[in-house]
Amino acid sequence: MTNAIRLNHLTKEILISKSFSKVAMNPLSTEYRDLAEVMGKHPNYTVSMRVIRQNTHKETYAGLTYDYMREYIILHSSPEEKLAEIGEFNEMLLISRCHAKALRYPTIKKWFLAKYPEVAEFGVEEAYKALRVS
Repeated sequence: MTNAIRLNHLTKEILISKSFSKVAMNPLSTEYRDLAEVMGKHPNYTVSMRVIRQNTHKETYAGLTYDYMREYIILHSSPEEKLAEIGEFNEMLLISRCHAKALRYPTIKKWFLAKYPEVAEFGVEEAYKALRVS
């Protein structure tokens, strides 16, 4: 496991990952031996589980799939623009396939939300009203 054990000398902590801690519970594993060695070298340090920071301000769009985007374009475009906009969407999908998988969906989503900002704003006003009433 890479980066399974980290030392924080300021707080005197030995930081381990959750998956590492599960494997280190077995006294016959190499992870157990590695942890015991680090603990022996730093007896005044405490062992803590490393916490992954979450971005609480990240906007997520559950259900915003490629199929949903395609259907939205078809339903919310004028008949004259429909063919051109579906063609642009399909071209974006084709171009995205030459990029890493991790970049494909975010790129298409960014393009779609820029072109159709009302999707990002859907339900926001109602949510604000509900918060003010509570």
